[in-house]
Amino acid sequence: MSMKKTTIFKQLILNVVIPSVLALIILAILNYLNTKRILNKSYDEKNIIISEQIRHILELQDVALKSIEDRLDNKMEKYSSALVNNYFKNTANIENTDLNKIRLELKMNPSSEDIYIINAEGTIVNTTFEKDKNINVFDFGEDYKAYILSTLNGNKFRAEKFTIEGSTKKIKKYTYIPTLDHKYVIELGVYSDKANTIMDKIKSTLNEISSEHANIISVDLFLSEENPFSLNTIPNLTEKQLLYLKKAFTEKKPQSYSENTEKGYFYNEYIYMEREGTNLYKSSVIRIITDKSDEREIYKIELYKFFILFGLTTLIVLLLTYKKTKVITDPIKKLVENVNKISEGRLQERAEVVGNNEITRLSQHFNYMLEQLEEYYNELEQKVKERTAEIQKQKEEIENQRNDLADKNQSLEIAYHEIEEQKKHITDSILYAKRIQNAILPPDEYIKKVIPQSFILYKPKDIVSGDFYWVKKIENKVIVAAVDCTGHGVPGAFMSIVGNNHLNYAVDVIRATKPADILDILNEGVTNALRQKSETTMVRDGMDIAICTFDFENYKIEYAGAYNPMYHIRNGELTKIVANKFSVGGFLDQKLNIFTNNELDIQKGDTIYIFSDGFADQFGGPNRKKFMYKPFRRLLLEIHEYPIEKQKEILEQKFYDWKGDGVQIDDILIIGIKIT
Repeated sequence: MSMKKTTIFKQLILNVVIPSVLALIILAILNYLNTKRILNKSYDEKNIIISEQIRHILELQDVALKSIEDRLDNKMEKYSSALVNNYFKNTANIENTDLNKIRLELKMNPSSEDIYIINAEGTIVNTTFEKDKNINVFDFGEDYKAYILSTLNGNKFRAEKFTIEGSTKKIKKYTYIPTLDHKYVIELGVYSDKANTIMDKIKSTLNEISSEHANIISVDLFLSEENPFSLNTIPNLTEKQLLYLKKAFTEKKPQSYSENTEKGYFYNEYIYMEREGTNLYKSSVIRIITDKSDEREIYKIELYKFFILFGLTTLIVLLLTYKKTKVITDPIKKLVENVNKISEGRLQERAEVVGNNEITRLSQHFNYMLEQLEEYYNELEQKVKERTAEIQKQKEEIENQRNDLADKNQSLEIAYHEIEEQKKHITDSILYAKRIQNAILPPDEYIKKVIPQSFILYKPKDIVSGDFYWVKKIENKVIVAAVDCTGHGVPGAFMSIVGNNHLNYAVDVIRATKPADILDILNEGVTNALRQKSETTMVRDGMDIAICTFDFENYKIEYAGAYNPMYHIRNGELTKIVANKFSVGGFLDQKLNIFTNNELDIQKGDTIYIFSDGFADQFGGPNRKKFMYKPFRRLLLEIHEYPIEKQKEILEQKFYDWKGDGVQIDDILIIGIKIT
């Protein structure tokens, strides 16, 4: 892979100049961020001081107004008591009463004291202050609505702090008391010249705070979360300002944002503050608008300084780098030219030795290396000639060996084809044997006819099987057998043919119907057919079998078995009918065993199972162990109430799940019969 060419000058730029420039950029950014942090901290500290000043001013305002409010509260409570207990004990005509006349009778001041009648829907239905008549006070906000409703449902006089009158925007104090029937709230409103004087002083003090700080545009104090109003100014709030103001009320924590306008770059800060001594406007928000245009100018100056410093430094570094690298690069260029000539094969070339520095010594060592290389080259050329001759000789030997291998491969190929042909003949023979074995098994149509409610799960391990099933109806009885011959595959298949023939002989010729009699006849026949003697063999060829005779008309069943039991399930309980502990087939020189016949009654809903040992002996599961008989019985109990074909599907799927990717180790045979 070719590498992209570069120069020493480029390397110096990449390794020296660029890191230096990056360091300058980082330094300038840090300086800019630090300046910005200091300015922001200064503004934040200033705003904290201003908010604390406003807090103290409001505390002084509350103290100054307290004595005025106490006197007014006492006077207005007397008026309220007289109105409730004397004039409006009965409120039937309260909405049409001449309140101006009542005001004169109570000696209230018509120029500064007013009466308001508010109904349960929040509407001012009668008042001495005509501008507010028919106004719905619930529109002032949820806080005001809740306050009026709590007063209406209460029983006491309530006085609020001075606040802003809705229509005139003047400072006014309000008190509230419910009528005796709780249908109306009587509200009294009073102006106070002394309170106005104090509030004017507070407004001028707040305005002075703005004027004392050149960059502060305004300082406002807002009350009421839903319909905010200012105590010291009448500002026109934009949608964004109103949004952040309500957000400060709702979240009860400071809010701020910046905006760029035609008049400058303004920073809006909203500071939440709790109020004491009031049940109506319990919270307030201080808004401080700061002009940060000067701050932005400082940022611009810092950026200009950074760009000028960065440009000058970069230019100086580039000039110095270029000048210094010329001293180094010229000798190296000459050395590179010589190296290029040598790389073309001109080993007689030598590098020019000039000066007295590291490059001079590099050239001297390079020339020495060339002398050594030229010597090695000559030696290598001689060795190549010698090695070429050896390789030619080895090539001829390999060619001879390859011819020998070709002959052997041809012989192996012939032998392989012969083996394949033999394998095909054997496989064809086994497949034909399977056809013969399938022919001796009872047809599915016959089985469904004589025992409709039954299934047979039959899965040979190999092409042919050592397990087979046998079904025969004789008169009013049906005989069913599940047979497991010694071995599997071809030997087992031969045994199955012997067993099938002797079962047919026992039933068709001898006319035996009892399972034990059939097994005794089968035992004698297999023993004579195999002609085994104990002194000549250690292996007893034979078969394990479970055989049943069903009398469906009389609900009787007979069973006999060689090693393989019968399972009988009734009402969710499994009964195991044990078999004799010896197989069918013995030695000629031994006395034949006699099988035991078992008889039992059956009833509708019973399920009978006979089987070989293949399912229980199958290896599988997470630990590659045998399935075993106990889990097999548990599985049969779980499925015995399902339809008979469904039982077969479950057993087959369970077998595949258990076996997994392992191999089937034996033939599988399970016969299930449901009594109907």
